[in-house]
Amino acid sequence: MQFSTLADSGIGITRDEFADLFEPFVARQFRGDDPVWVADISRRKRKILKKYIRSLLLGWLPAYQRNQVAVIKEYSRAWHINGYSQYNLEQPLHRLGPWVNNGEHMFASDLGATRVRQLLLIRIIEMLKPRNVLEVGCGNGINLLLLAGRFPEIRFSGLELTREGNQAALEFQKLRHLPRSLQEYAPLAIHDTTAFRGIRFRQGNAADMQFRSGEFDLVYTVLALEQMERIRDQALAEISRVTRRYTLMMEPFRDVNDHGWQRLNTIQRDYFRGFIDDLEKFGLDPILALHDFPQELFLKAVIVLSERQGLSSTDH
Repeated sequence: MQFSTLADSGIGITRDEFADLFEPFVARQFRGDDPVWVADISRRKRKILKKYIRSLLLGWLPAYQRNQVAVIKEYSRAWHINGYSQYNLEQPLHRLGPWVNNGEHMFASDLGATRVRQLLLIRIIEMLKPRNVLEVGCGNGINLLLLAGRFPEIRFSGLELTREGNQAALEFQKLRHLPRSLQEYAPLAIHDTTAFRGIRFRQGNAADMQFRSGEFDLVYTVLALEQMERIRDQALAEISRVTRRYTLMMEPFRDVNDHGWQRLNTIQRDYFRGFIDDLEKFGLDPILALHDFPQELFLKAVIVLSERQGLSSTDH
């Protein structure tokens, strides 16, 4: 699969837009040879290498595998602790890590990346014009809560493995309006501040989704397959089954994490390691792959838009 650039992708986003959205979440920028940057990256590399060696020695043990039990344990705690206040632009920055964007090096919060990915989702939805959309692995629902306000005419659904994530989204829906802080966090204007109340949230497993075949025009994931290496084939088969038209995956495909520290990092974390071309055996034809947007230094993501195989001209 040949990668596209922002300029030739046709989705209508510029590098400056990404930079503006990401900027509030940047704590500090560096030259690549800055001693502080170099020292921090060296420390992180030693940590990755140590965990990589341990994963080689003990990776066969269930306790060192990113299986369903491990994912539930990690993310149940995350959704319980981290509420929606974290998206307030006035909150102090936390969870800082090394990021790169258009040749620039920085310590930044991953909440900036969530905001950037939201803009990507918006532009691709505008291009595809789906009537109903499913997010697999929706966490606390932040992507859907904002998308519903931007596209109140679309029926959105979300599937989440953890009880805590699903419950957080359901509790949020008891509000009358989308809070001002989330409206400001959204990359573009919200058209309906009550639309999030109509999202259909469900708790369930991506490897066995309780949806009809072809129920959705678009099924997307955002760093959810990342957690599903142990059930990769089952999850991809299910995603392909429940879409009628398109899939969109923002995931750490092996195509951009197959060498060096990115490769060691994905192995030691037992993250998703599928190739883009693997999607074809699940009935999906990739038509766009893009990765020139803000990226974590040690774990890069790709946006892959695919069509379901056999899609007729009347389906477009």
